[in-house]
Amino acid sequence: MKIIKNIGSKFLVVLIGVGLFSCSLSDFGDLNVDPNNTTVPQTNNLLTQALRNLPGTRNASTGSLYAQYIANSQYTSADNYQTITFSYNGWYNGPLADLQFIININSDPETAPGAEINGSNANQIAVAQILQSYFYLHITDRWGDIPYTEALQAFNAESQILTPAFDRQDAIYNDIFTTLANAVNSISTTDPVVGDILFDGDMNRWKQFANSIRATAALRIRKADPAKGAAEFNAAISADQGVVTSNAENIVYQHLSEANNQNAWYASFITREDWTVAAPLLDYMQIDTYTNPHPKADGSISTGAMDVQADPRIAVYANPAADNGEYVGMPYGLTEATAGDINNIYISLLGDAMRQQDSPEYLYHAAQMHFAAAEALRLGWITSFNGMSSVQELYEAAIGASMDQWGVDIGNYLSNSEVAYDAARAQEQIATQKWIAMYLMGYESWFEWRATTSASNPKGYPALDAAANAQNPGGNNGIPVRQGYPTQERDLNGDNYDAALSAQGFA
Repeated sequence: MKIIKNIGSKFLVVLIGVGLFSCSLSDFGDLNVDPNNTTVPQTNNLLTQALRNLPGTRNASTGSLYAQYIANSQYTSADNYQTITFSYNGWYNGPLADLQFIININSDPETAPGAEINGSNANQIAVAQILQSYFYLHITDRWGDIPYTEALQAFNAESQILTPAFDRQDAIYNDIFTTLANAVNSISTTDPVVGDILFDGDMNRWKQFANSIRATAALRIRKADPAKGAAEFNAAISADQGVVTSNAENIVYQHLSEANNQNAWYASFITREDWTVAAPLLDYMQIDTYTNPHPKADGSISTGAMDVQADPRIAVYANPAADNGEYVGMPYGLTEATAGDINNIYISLLGDAMRQQDSPEYLYHAAQMHFAAAEALRLGWITSFNGMSSVQELYEAAIGASMDQWGVDIGNYLSNSEVAYDAARAQEQIATQKWIAMYLMGYESWFEWRATTSASNPKGYPALDAAANAQNPGGNNGIPVRQGYPTQERDLNGDNYDAALSAQGFA
């Protein structure tokens, strides 16, 4: 056996030697190229795959826990913020990388002509930039300063930056504003993109999506840079196609009734039925005079001095408790031992309508944009929106749009003393009703809540108390206000990681 091994080794050396002396590596030509497969990624497939990541920005349970929409009835560590570091690597290696390939392929003179089979180069680039802006906004709002300018340079053959620097959040916001504006201006309605499972190639809808992102981001910087926020908000609502203004225009990711494209809440309930509706939300939705949080299953108040209808969206958002048919929220932030003592029959689980296999995910909707406009008008940024010129009109229109979105009758809900518009409480009412309307848009709602907090109002609007058993090291009222960077940044990009912490005052 030893002799055979030696012979084999000498034979291999001879072959290598012959190869080295008889030809160069380039002489092998296309020997390793599969003639049946393309060497350039198909941009339509890249776009579809990037779009399939959109639901993760809305249905992540952590975001809905932070916003106190839901609570766990068994495993409550997440309710108590035990995890403080989260990974964003999947966003960079997944949709952001896919979208960068689309941009690169459509920008390269050698590959751009062949890519036009999937829509004009300009339209494909614009769509990719809009989606990148959407994902980057989500990431920076969760983590703060993030890799941005150098983030995807690892896919650039010329630069190959593997340890990207972190950009400051204000610079990221400003570049997103510019990118979205340029993308909208470069879109044509001819030669639509292929692989578009969001708008089926309707380029006007892509403009509206970009403008809605821009307006949302603009309002989010109302304290950090109000002048910039006002300018960007006005530009967004007045741009070509404007923003979402009706439920017919809602930007919706539609799941399908099959396992590969199903709603994440549906999938979760297959294995565990412990996602309950949190008491802070259900209690507020059942207020009349703050003394009667006990509606009947049909949503009407059972007793009390006021004959006021509870929020009719309750029957969509939650299931009545199996024990008594009433809507009962799960106390938020219990220990696992305490939560384990509460049987699921006594509390409301997530509503059936929210967790069907094909239940949609709302990215932006009419109620959200009308609330944003109401706040912009309150701040003096705009004078009108969608034909309305008063804060009260926009506030009430936003609530009405939300009721219509969920197919419920608003009834006399606006006469509820807590809901009826009060100019002295406008900011609180707008933010609180927006919170209700954005149900299960978890991280997005958390971002909105954070924007209402301040040193004088640490609980924000709505007034949210931190989990009583919070395990995180601090934050605004104990509720997290940002998430910790993934440990891979610390281990593989240490200098830039340390610089980012220092720049944000965490070092």
